[in-house]
Amino acid sequence: MHQTSDVAGIIEQFSVFYPFTLDPFQREAIETFLAGDSVMVAAPTGTGKTVVAEFGVYEAFRRGGRVMYTTPIKALSNQKFRDLRVIYGDNVGLLTGDITENADAPIVVMTTEVLRNMLLQTPWELDAVDCIIFDEVHYIADPERGTTWEEAIILCPEHIQLICLSATVSNADEIAQWISRTHRPIHLVTHYERAVPLSLYYFLDKKLHLVIDEYGRQVADFPNTGGELRRQMMRGGLSSEQRRQAEQAEPPPWEIIRALQTQDMLPAIYFLFSRRDCEDYAQRFALMRPNLVKDDKIRQEINTVVENYLSQMRLEDRELAQVKQIASLAQLGIGFHHAGLLPILKQLVEVLFSRGLMQVVFATDTLALGVNMPARSVVIGRMTKWDGRRRRPLTPNEFQQMAGRAGRRGMDERGSVVVPYSPWMSFREMLEIATGELEPVRSSFAIRYNTVLNLWDPPHGTRVRHMLQQSLSQFQTARRGRGIDAVPQGCLSGLDGGDELLDEYRGLNATINALRGRERRLQREVHALRLNLDQRPWPEPGRQALRRAFRELPAGVVVHLRRGGWAVYLGRAASGGVGLFLTGHEVVLLAEYRQIDYLAAGEPAVEVPSQLTELEEPVEDVRPLIGQAALDEIWRQVADLELPDLDALLAEHRAQQEARLASERARLEQELREHREQLQAINTERRNHPCHTCPRRKEHQNNLKRVAQLERERAALQAELGRELTNEEERVRRLIRGIRDVLHRFGYLYRGYPTAKADTLANVFDTNGLVICEMIDRGFLDKLNPADVAEVFSWFAYDRDFRFANTYSLPNRLVLLRRRLDDLEREILMAERQNNLFITTGHNDGFYGAVRAWCHGATVSRILEQIELSEGDLVLTFNKTLDLMRQVREMLAHAMPEHPLRDVLERAEALVKRDIVEQSLAIGFLPLSQSMSGSVDDDIAADEAEIDPGD
Repeated sequence: MHQTSDVAGIIEQFSVFYPFTLDPFQREAIETFLAGDSVMVAAPTGTGKTVVAEFGVYEAFRRGGRVMYTTPIKALSNQKFRDLRVIYGDNVGLLTGDITENADAPIVVMTTEVLRNMLLQTPWELDAVDCIIFDEVHYIADPERGTTWEEAIILCPEHIQLICLSATVSNADEIAQWISRTHRPIHLVTHYERAVPLSLYYFLDKKLHLVIDEYGRQVADFPNTGGELRRQMMRGGLSSEQRRQAEQAEPPPWEIIRALQTQDMLPAIYFLFSRRDCEDYAQRFALMRPNLVKDDKIRQEINTVVENYLSQMRLEDRELAQVKQIASLAQLGIGFHHAGLLPILKQLVEVLFSRGLMQVVFATDTLALGVNMPARSVVIGRMTKWDGRRRRPLTPNEFQQMAGRAGRRGMDERGSVVVPYSPWMSFREMLEIATGELEPVRSSFAIRYNTVLNLWDPPHGTRVRHMLQQSLSQFQTARRGRGIDAVPQGCLSGLDGGDELLDEYRGLNATINALRGRERRLQREVHALRLNLDQRPWPEPGRQALRRAFRELPAGVVVHLRRGGWAVYLGRAASGGVGLFLTGHEVVLLAEYRQIDYLAAGEPAVEVPSQLTELEEPVEDVRPLIGQAALDEIWRQVADLELPDLDALLAEHRAQQEARLASERARLEQELREHREQLQAINTERRNHPCHTCPRRKEHQNNLKRVAQLERERAALQAELGRELTNEEERVRRLIRGIRDVLHRFGYLYRGYPTAKADTLANVFDTNGLVICEMIDRGFLDKLNPADVAEVFSWFAYDRDFRFANTYSLPNRLVLLRRRLDDLEREILMAERQNNLFITTGHNDGFYGAVRAWCHGATVSRILEQIELSEGDLVLTFNKTLDLMRQVREMLAHAMPEHPLRDVLERAEALVKRDIVEQSLAIGFLPLSQSMSGSVDDDIAADEAEIDPGD
């Protein structure tokens, strides 16, 4: 907590870093943080949310504390590391899995996955942390990463202040309330006004038409325009000729870009949803010979930047088609950007564009997620996208995420968003998406094996259940009940002169109901008195005490049953329950512990014939098994134990209770008779009430029906919510039970307790962790050389749902290993499906051979001749292979330090981590080389020193 004067002084000192005055929402968030509270900032892209995060870093560093800055992806962590190091120097560290740099620094940048892993495995490392920054917290809705964010927030220690940055979402308040309930109270600061206003244009008939101006006013409309072919297809389908005409009807990108150039609206990002389209459109536009680079000085600067980047690559890598393509396009001020691009080329495009050396970038929507690359204009080339299952319209959230890249703070008076005419979508539909209400962020929480094992507290996993109950999904389900109180109640018809009678009549009904309720309570009290007669005069053993006793209770111990007296314990039954007991000449199965009402001290026991201890089911008469003499001998031994006569003691106790409670019982019965008489009188009064003979009786009845209907609706809503909550709780129970059963099945738990194997799976965070740990446990990887081990791990690294040609072949040993792997995955998937689980995905059947070839010295170009992938996808898969091998190697160091696979993995990583792969891991982390220190990187550092207020 700081005094008001101190707060103003601290903010004043901090604000000197920025060439602009802090906005009110930024000051509010900073003041909240200085007051000792957590803060969540929800604001549009480009409005300066990161200023609040950077203040969190500044303040924690100023007061000598420790701060962690988390981002969704490694590239953003690398970028933020460089940004902060410009200001704080060696006081900044980086943890991304691939890179560990200065991990004990007071300021540590990391991916959210690293933070989550730390919270699960080494939570004590956060004891000295004052603040954690969650950048892009709306990633909670991401199907792949959302679980990581939820787990990190749920597990975060309460003493840590949080700064959460979010894009504008419709349910920011709900997310803040969830964080407040799960972690600690958090103050929500919302800001809806963009730093640079946006205008929306519709490109039709080779012209840009302003539709919504920078003040948010619609100034033009195009009814009955667009969507013609989709309507025709719905009526009867399209021929190939009609499809060709449809493609021709869509405005070509070069027309739109020329129009933007004419009206001085470049630079622009042209969003598409296909990598191939991005590359093809860039190449086609280049063939039009656009005059985007007019100044020789700018052209020379482009050449210098490109050459400085390419000089860091090996000669053969510079000959890659993707590299030559980007270099050639860059000379014309054109670029493309997608997930299949080599990391170094992504950075090259981002640097050229951010410095104004590239005028047009054709990009997929992945560029809109996190990369700080604003433009003067944004073109959203298509209003539909393929989501892996179907082609669907964009959501308002997706549209706004891309549109938010338009408008550069301090450079543009307004940003422009352009949507071209489409015969597949009408203008009105486009406008509904562009101006529609943002969809709420929904939880995508999904539990994983390693999380379960790290949190498992035997034997039932209560902490796992607690985490699931703390999830955003559970919170959102519970909140659905809000608004039920808004259901109207009471008289709705407004009867003239009839309300008093109606109220009186309803009052009689209420009195009758109350009397009936009292009658039921009296009946229950009478029943309770009868139950008191059955209470034991001795302390009965509790269920937990009996459970502990019966875990190791030997056969022959004598216990007392609630119904049956003294009995001899014979052992467990095959069908479950407490066990089998001898009472008289019969062997009975006790299903519940409460049937035992006395367990003598010292566990007195008798000798029992083996014929009885070997029984697995109840027996009506044991005499045919052991004979009358043996049975008599058992009960003679029981008699010799001189056990207390509990039956006599109970009979005496009951007699005393009956005498003591006689007067109370008589009083209750008398009161019950009086209530019944009163109830009869009120019923008579109701029958004589004027409403029974009133000429407006029908109106009254309709009114009562309406009131009753509203009451039923209210009850139905409450019941529905109750069912949903019950179903969700049952789903959580089934989920935990299913995971527990699978872990039991494969030996990671035994009777609810972790086994030695559990440490292996607990430290592997991949979705296929169970498969990988079973491969290690079953010796699949034994005797494989490092290149083959890397090859096997690569099968789990390629995760795109995309078919491609592959002419590689594998040696017989790996072919046989894949067959064994197929059997193992079938076994695991079957166990999961039997428990309604969908955790393991299995290896990719189509990706093989590439990593093995790379380990044997093949170049990227040679590999791409045999496998039809983009250069970026290939390097990304190699990086994921490295990450997976690192996880397993670190797991072995912790769980099985003597395992020979550790050394093999280390050598395998060294084989993979070379040349362009090694370089890609450091993109954004370190300058490309010392030779660039006087050119590109100095310029970048200078730009970053003047902290960008955008996101």
